[in-house]
Parts: sequence; structure tokens; C-alpha cells
Amino acid sequence: MKFINKKKKTSCVIAFMGVDGSGKSTIIDKLIIKLSNRYKKIKYLHLRPYLFLIDKRTVVNSPHNIKIRPSKLFSLFKIIWWLLAYNFFFFLNKNNERQLIIFDRYAHDLLIDPVRYQFNLTKKLTRFILSLFPEPDMWIILTASVSKIEKRKKELPTNILKIQIKSYINFAKTKKNSFIVNTNLNISKNLKFIEKKIILS
Repeated sequence: MKFINKKKKTSCVIAFMGVDGSGKSTIIDKLIIKLSNRYKKIKYLHLRPYLFLIDKRTVVNSPHNIKIRPSKLFSLFKIIWWLLAYNFFFFLNKNNERQLIIFDRYAHDLLIDPVRYQFNLTKKLTRFILSLFPEPDMWIILTASVSKIEKRKKELPTNILKIQIKSYINFAKTKKNSFIVNTNLNISKNLKFIEKKIILS
């Protein structure tokens, strides 16, 4: 596992990924409560670090209804800026003892849902740049049935939702330190499973 040395266990970084409605916010909120006594500090980040800048992100309820197609130059600038932000954040936090860092989404979401992030580079170039990003110690990929997700949050057309669910599962298969969690199941069982994986990591 990353961020371990012989003297002490340092920061542990977990990234949760999955479509809207897969249960990320619910799982993360409950997990933070359950693990609050185990770690000196728990940091929560949505998608990416903002470092010392004010987080000015706003919730976009229908990101796939935005029709503007960004330029490739703008997309390149965006991912390079993210690369700098991620690396600087990891540099600042990697040696903090008993710290848990939780990402709700991660930079690699650019590959799966470029429309949401107004991103327009080729997958080949995107994969190459993403290979330069620091990776979390563990990927937690949340999934559920299409009917369950649509009942929770109807955001995407069913055909796109199916494609994204499959893309997240395929992504998980490319990472050795990933776990697929079916949120159709009882939430307490999923929490126990995730908590155990984090503790044993």
C-alpha cells in the first residue's frame, strides 16, 4: 500500500467512484462517522483538491444538458491544472500520521463522464496524463441496478446510465486495489465491508 514507511502508518487515501445515485454520499457520510475515532483527521474532498483557493463549485443538476463543447486547449489546461493540484495536495499530506483522506469522485472520472466535466480530449491522451496523477490507496466502486439508481436519482438517460455503470466496473478491473460494492444490498453490510478493507489496508 502507498504511504507506508517502517516507522509509522501515514495518510490513507480512498476514492469513491460511481454514477450519481449509486450511493456515494450516503456511504461516505456514514463511513466518516464510523471511523472518526480511529483517525486523527479525516479529510473529505469532492473530485479534486482546491488547495488554498476558495471552493466555488456549485451543484449542476443536469450536467448532461449542457450543450457547449469545450475546446481541446481548454480541456488540456484543465487536466494539467488538476494534475498540479493533485500532486501538490498529495505532497502536503502524504506524511501526516493517522489521516484518512476520502475523495468523492476522482480525476479518472474524466474518462467515464467527459460531458459532465466539459472535457474534450481524446481517451488516449487523457489516459496518458492521468497516468501521471497520484493514485489513492484504494478505489471503492459503487454500483447498483439501473432501476434502483433511477429511483434514487434520475439524472441520465437509461442508455447512458447503463454505459457508465459498465464503464465504472471495467475501470475497477484495471486497478488491483479496487473493490466493487453493490449498493442494492443492506447499507450496514456495505459499511462493514468497506470499513474492514480500510482498516486492513
